[in-house]
This record gives sequence, C-alpha cells and structure tokens, in this order.
Amino acid sequence: MTVMNQSNRVLLFSAFLTLTVTYSGCAINPVSGSHEVVLLSVEGEKEIGAENAKQVEKEMGLFDDPARLKYVQSIGNRLASYSPYQEISYQFQIVDSEEPNAFALPGGYVYVSRGLLVLVNSEDELAGVIGHEIGHVAARHGVQRLTRAAPIGLVTGITSAAVGIVSSSLASIVAGTGSLLNSAILAPYSRGQENDADAIGQELAAKAGWDPKGITLFLNTLDREALRNGNKNKGIPFLSTHPSTPERVRNTEHRASEIEYKKTKPIAHKHSAFLAKLDGLIVGADARQGVIIDQDFLHPTLKIGMTFPPDWEIVNHSDYVAAVEQQKHASLILQLQGEGTDSANAAQAFLNEANLGKQTVKKLTIAGLPASQITLDSRGQKANITFIPFKGDIYRLIGISKNSKTHYQQLLTKSISTFHPLSPLEMARIQQQRLRIVSAKNGESVTALLKRVGSVWDEESCAVANSLPVDIPLKEGQLIKVLISEAFE
Repeated sequence: MTVMNQSNRVLLFSAFLTLTVTYSGCAINPVSGSHEVVLLSVEGEKEIGAENAKQVEKEMGLFDDPARLKYVQSIGNRLASYSPYQEISYQFQIVDSEEPNAFALPGGYVYVSRGLLVLVNSEDELAGVIGHEIGHVAARHGVQRLTRAAPIGLVTGITSAAVGIVSSSLASIVAGTGSLLNSAILAPYSRGQENDADAIGQELAAKAGWDPKGITLFLNTLDREALRNGNKNKGIPFLSTHPSTPERVRNTEHRASEIEYKKTKPIAHKHSAFLAKLDGLIVGADARQGVIIDQDFLHPTLKIGMTFPPDWEIVNHSDYVAAVEQQKHASLILQLQGEGTDSANAAQAFLNEANLGKQTVKKLTIAGLPASQITLDSRGQKANITFIPFKGDIYRLIGISKNSKTHYQQLLTKSISTFHPLSPLEMARIQQQRLRIVSAKNGESVTALLKRVGSVWDEESCAVANSLPVDIPLKEGQLIKVLISEAFE
C-alpha cells in the first residue's frame, strides 16, 4: 500500500468532517452509565461493524464446520442475552485461522479462531473468552478507539504497516483493504479496557450459569503455550491484542472468587460431551485450502498442483498462493481468475481491465491445457502473466522478476510449466491434522500415550493443550486431546 498523496488526505479529512457531523454526539455508555463523546451513533456502529465483518470473511475466511459453529453460537447467544448493551444484534463466527485468537468488531460481531478451540478445556473457558469479547462490544471499546484514532488516521494516512500494532493474523485485513478504520478497530486494547471486558465477561458468564474463573484458566493455558513457543507474547495473537499480565490473571481470579453464580445445565452436559464437540477439529493448515509439501503446492479441492522454485518462501492465502525469492528479486503468484474455458479471452479481459492497451498474447500448452501468456516490461521489471483453463475455471499465474536477473525468468518459466491436474498419487500424499480424543490407561504417562496412539504432538504440546502437568500419571479412562495426522478425505 502506498502512502497517500496530499489531495487524498484532503478528501479524507473532508469525509471525516462529514462523518463527524453525521455521527458524533454525547452518548451514555451502556456499561458504566456515564456520558461520553463518541464518533458513531448506534446505527453508524452497525454499519462500520458490517463493513469490517465482510473484510474478516474475505481476508481470514470463516470456518466451514456447521456443528461446531452452532455450538459456539449457542454459548454466545446465551451470554449475549445478559449483555447490558441490547441495541445491537450479536453474531458469532469461527474464523479459519490456526492461531489461537478471539476478537470483536463494533456492532456485535464476535469471532473465535479454530486454533483457539484447540486450547480450551471446558465450556467455562470458552464462555469466558466469548464473554470477554462481548464485554468489549457492550462497553463500546471499538467505538471509543475510533473516536480517538480516526482524526489522526484519516488525516495522516496511517496504514497497518505504519501502525505496527495489530496482530499478525489481523494485519492482513488492514493491509488487504486499505481501511484506515480497521487499524483502529483491531489495535490492542488499553489495560483499563481489558480489565473492564474481563469484568463484564465474568459477570455475563456467571449470570448465564458458567464458572467465571474460566477466563483465568484459559489465560494460564495461553501463557504456557506462549512459553512453549519460546516467546512470552509475540506469536500468540490473543496475547498480542489482549495481553495476559500477571495482574490481569490475579484480577480475574480474585473477581471470580467474589462472584456468586449458580451452575446451570451446560450446553455440553458433561466434560466428555464437551470434548466430543472438539473431536475431529482441523488443526494447523486446512488441507481443503491446499497444502505445501516441500516446494509442491497441492490443492485437493480444486484438483490442481504445481512446483515452486527451490528455496523460495511460499505463502498460502485464502485468495492466492505466492512464492517469493529470498532476496525478493522475483515472485510467482497463482490465483483463480474466475470461470471460463478460453485462456486467450481471459488474457484479453485482463488487459482491458488493467488498461494495458494492446499486447501480444502468446499461445502455449501446459500439461496438455491450452494456455495463453502476456509478457510485460515496466520500470526495470519483467512480468509473465499466464492463463490456464481447467475444469471450467481460469487460473492466472503472475511471474515477476527484475530485468537484470535473467536467471529468475528461467526459474519462473520452469515453475509455471509445472501447473497440472492433481494425480491420485499426489492426493495420497496429502495429510490432514485433526484433534482426536483418546482414553488413557491407568498410570500411563503422556509420552507413552502419545506413542501408543501415534500422535504428532510432543509431550509438552499435549500437556499444554490439555492443561496438565507434563509428568503427571494419567488415570484409567481419562480423556486426552491428541493430534493425529490422517489421510485427507
């Protein structure tokens, strides 16, 4: 994303003034009951939330798992029914991210990641996390941040890269859309806001019949996971945007001891039923979105594969897969352009849309498929854009290198030529890691259990995910979460 020029800043400043006149005013905070000056009305908050929810779905992706989504929504809806902020409709989703994360947008949009589900060990813990995010919405923390940050962001053109304060999994949302509001919405909360959200969430959990200590137990697990990764906060998105300080853990634990609650029937009626909700959960990369094995990219859903140049870093995004040479002198991007069967027409449509004028469209054959290619030279860079039809869709490969680096052009040409329909042998190579629930034997160690069931977890990873000491002997029939690598189906 480029820095805004002066005219764009003026336009944005004008837009900000219009927005301020339209939406700003003095409102009563639904939690504190105090008056506060905010940028957005409730209707404006809903609009901003809906806009950003679309970007979350586009950039992060929503996890396609109806049964688990229904479970998360049932917990969220019970909690939300006790929220002091009822002027909005709360919506709950699971984002398709392997990192443990949870966040909320203005307007009542609450998200947990499938990576977070791997680490929760009770319905109380999950309710604590969701209640915490509802707390941010109820206290209108996102709206407060927009009120403070919007004038600065809109006038100076702050981007996610410049701010540098959103978590790694959420930064792509900001970078992908260029939304200046997003950088404020998804920035870390203040210590006071975190404490308020904890307090609200614990009260909601207690009123809804869950143990308010759940959030404390989950924070302890996250701390162990961060330490296991060799880093206290970085690399754990929930801790990056919701720092788990010792003071915060003590506060939630103390508060839980003072909150009276009556345990009501949980949605998963016992611990085994809760763990059954997690059995089969996809862990790590979702093979349905394609896998990277060495330098091969294999997509079992689209039934395509290709090989990227040796030693190039490969990133599999929801909208593309890209490989970048170590010195960033060359890159190769594979995208699904859209429906179609004629590669030449697709090439011409691309030229028209990009306003590139008349260019030579070269015809070639790749894996027996009638492909077309455009070669462009501009500003010291050379680009080969190749269009390949397969099963009613057109795939676009964009290879870019510096003109002075002819070696990379050869690598790009070779890599593009490897695009092909997936073979049965390649399908057999694809594995999917899933969470499985197994029963321990009396006195069995975590290490012995993992070896017996063929888990890919080490003992520390398993102990953290199950909130257990590493060296504790297990009991007969004790249910343990393990990670199993299975053939893709």
